[in-house]
This record gives sequence, C-alpha cells and structure tokens, in this order.
Amino acid sequence: GAMWTAQILAIVFVTTTSSALKLPSYIKACSRNDPQLNECVVKQGRAAIPKFIHGDPKYRVPNLDPLDIEELSVRQGTRQVGLNLVIRQCKLHGLSNAVFTAARMDLKKRHVEWDFINTKGLEILGKYNISGQVLILPITGSGDANITITGLTITYKYDFELVKKSDGKEYTNLTTSELLFDIGHAYFHLDNLFNGEKLLGDNMNIFLNENWKDLVQEFGPAVGSALGEVFRRLLTNIHGLVPYDVVYPPT
Repeated sequence: GAMWTAQILAIVFVTTTSSALKLPSYIKACSRNDPQLNECVVKQGRAAIPKFIHGDPKYRVPNLDPLDIEELSVRQGTRQVGLNLVIRQCKLHGLSNAVFTAARMDLKKRHVEWDFINTKGLEILGKYNISGQVLILPITGSGDANITITGLTITYKYDFELVKKSDGKEYTNLTTSELLFDIGHAYFHLDNLFNGEKLLGDNMNIFLNENWKDLVQEFGPAVGSALGEVFRRLLTNIHGLVPYDVVYPPT
C-alpha cells in the first residue's frame, strides 16, 4: 500500500485567547432550533466563503487561495519496486471556486456533514522530486510540477463535543473528522523528467495523463488529507474563539 503524508505550514494554532469573540460580521448565525437549519447553514456558508477565503487574522484564518502546503509526498511499495514522489513548496490554487452544496446538521448527535463541489478546478504547483516506478515504467526527475484537478466533489464530516472553558462558556471541540472526495479528471505535467531528456519526458507525461486514474489512487489521499487538515484546523481555530451559543444560538 501507499504511504502518504501532507504537511501544512499556513495554519498556526494559537490557543491563548482572552475573551470570547462574536461571529465575523460576514457570517450570520443559524438558530440551532431552526427547522431549516441545513438550508440556513448552506446559505450563510456560501455568503461567507468569498469573505474569508483570503484570510481573516482576527479569527486565525490564513489565506486559503492560494494555500501554502509545505510538502505532499507518496511513498509506495517496497524498496526494490515502488514510487517515491515528493512535491515541496506547494501552492494550491482554486479553493475559492468551491461551492457549498449541502449540509446535514445533527446537533443533538453532535454530527455534521458538509458537501462542496469545485467545477472550475484546483491547481497544485510546486517543486517535485520523483524516483522509482510509476505503474510499470521507471521514472526519475526533479523540477516544476503542475497537477490540475477538475470536477472535484468533497464531503467533510465531523463529530464534536462541547467543552466549558474558564470563561464559563461552552465551545465546540472536534473529536473526529474525515474528508471524502471524488475527482472528475486529473492532469499532470512534470518538467525536467529524466534530467531534461525531452523525448523521454514528453512520452512519460503522455503516459501519466493516459493513466491519471491510477495515479490519483496513489496521490489522491495525500491531497485529501491536506484538504481535510485545512478544514479541521479552520474549524478548530474559529470554534476555539466563538462560543457554541453564538455560533448556533438557541433562538
């Protein structure tokens, strides 16, 4: 099986907070007793995305488009046969194209699910280093990588608990979270494969794109875990600052 990891630099935890914050002005709270809570969350979420996508320091939200990712890596198979791919200093462009499509809010069971689609696509740019075998062919190289993903659908699920802090107010604490995603198509371009031997490099890029589905199975989980970590940290940061009764007031 593949070992994959993603490290994200951009989002820093700061746990010191002197007092509870209100919601940002661009997010309207949804009453937790609203019979149309799911619809309310989607409506308010859609309105908020363009407002915070480029960061909001007061709520510890970094710039998300482009999002800085320190490293995406895939290590697959044994030492004799396998693939080593690392992409460093990544910039992920296109999260602002995400459209919030549905929410399933079960606040009594403390379980939340959100769906997003990104029809315009995501672009990952970075410095790659690759060695080993991809499918059946030997591959080696380092240089600029471009991976473009279109037709992306995402479901983010999380469970939470309420924790009372020293100010006497209850705050949301994520206990588990999971990101599921599906890809319509992925396009790969790796510059400078095989030490810049153009013919070999061009043929390998054609091969990679003909076999994009197999590559996504290898590389997808690293991208998915990076996106999942973004969601988790954002929610943790905001929920750590804004009390539960402010996010989902009783009336």
